[in-house]
Amino acid sequence: MRLLVLAHVFPRTLDDSMGAFLLHLADALAERGAQIEVVAPHARNLADDETLGAARVHRFHYAPARWEDLAYTGTMHEIVGRGIGGKILFASFCLAFFFKAFSVAHRNLHPDPPPSSTGEETQRVMTGSVILHAHWWLPGGLVGALVSLLTRAPLIVTTHGTDVELLRRARWAAPLARFVFARARAITCGSTYLRAQLLALGVADAARVSVVPMPVNPEFELANSNLRTIDSPLTRRNSQFVILTVARLTAQKSIDTLIDALALLRERGCDARLRIIGEGPERVALERQTRALNLHARVEFVGALAQKELPRHYAECAVFALPSIREGMGLVFAEALLCGAPVIAANAGGATDIVKDGETGLLVPERDARALADAIEKMLNDRALAARLAAHGAAWVRERYTRARVAAQFAEIFQREGVCKS
Repeated sequence: MRLLVLAHVFPRTLDDSMGAFLLHLADALAERGAQIEVVAPHARNLADDETLGAARVHRFHYAPARWEDLAYTGTMHEIVGRGIGGKILFASFCLAFFFKAFSVAHRNLHPDPPPSSTGEETQRVMTGSVILHAHWWLPGGLVGALVSLLTRAPLIVTTHGTDVELLRRARWAAPLARFVFARARAITCGSTYLRAQLLALGVADAARVSVVPMPVNPEFELANSNLRTIDSPLTRRNSQFVILTVARLTAQKSIDTLIDALALLRERGCDARLRIIGEGPERVALERQTRALNLHARVEFVGALAQKELPRHYAECAVFALPSIREGMGLVFAEALLCGAPVIAANAGGATDIVKDGETGLLVPERDARALADAIEKMLNDRALAARLAAHGAAWVRERYTRARVAAQFAEIFQREGVCKS
């Protein structure tokens, strides 16, 4: 099976956290015998072609090097929305994406025969096959639909959250999305929430839409037994508790609600600190908020870290909390649970696939600092409850979010849709 992955975000290095789940999925599918090629955008200091893990990555240029800043920043939609210049850059991006994807797909469909091959062997070699797997319906799904239309290669489209949010905000997107999803043999969503949103928007046929989560980093799969000890935060007494959150610092992540919750905990006499790992446009505002609440000594802004550095932080925290608004998938909760941390999430979005209230963690209403403070206090005061929820959560994640399990689900979809033979 030849798989051509189309994504506007793909890890730039083996330890890059940006789109890391795509590389983990590629490696897992390769272990099942797939040959993986990836088409992704170029950026400064990146090679045009290289191998990362099991994937051969082909990067397309879409502008002079100094202007290639649409990808890998998490702000593509903001840049495009700024004015005509951003829209022209995005059009150039999509066009370059299409030509590179078509070129790689065509080469897979019509490979050159070896010089020594003749007759039946030549015919066999010349009859290639490739599956297009586009992540995010725009731009990757649109590019995949056009390439599929021209080459007849089967297309699978996977949504991740930001692309579904685009459909909620922009009227012009719905007709385009219908074209993309109509071309796809199968559509997968990273959570039941995303599937429900997609169907409610009326852009896809329910019979072809299924829920398949993205996989966690295999480093987290091994973390629980290696990191948690008898002196872990779940059993330690008379020490300052660390509340951890890991996120891109955007308004959607609702970190300001978490800071407000910490202020309430301080008023109640709770000796806890908040550690924030991540970068983003809201950092300055969040730092200003901590100073205004006189919490600057209790809130630590660590910045972005490589994924290999995260297990230690998950293992050291007393509780992991992220009150995101409409979280698409919430893989950070799976990571935290695999490292033994009890978790708290907002009762909305894809996080609820992982965090089951009272079973694998605690859920609170969105934007409710008092409810969040109550849940954190409950975890800190009842360490037996925290340990039980963390253990049940880790077992839940191991059954559903490991890369072997996720790869098996995608392989089943390929086979069921007649994309490849068993």
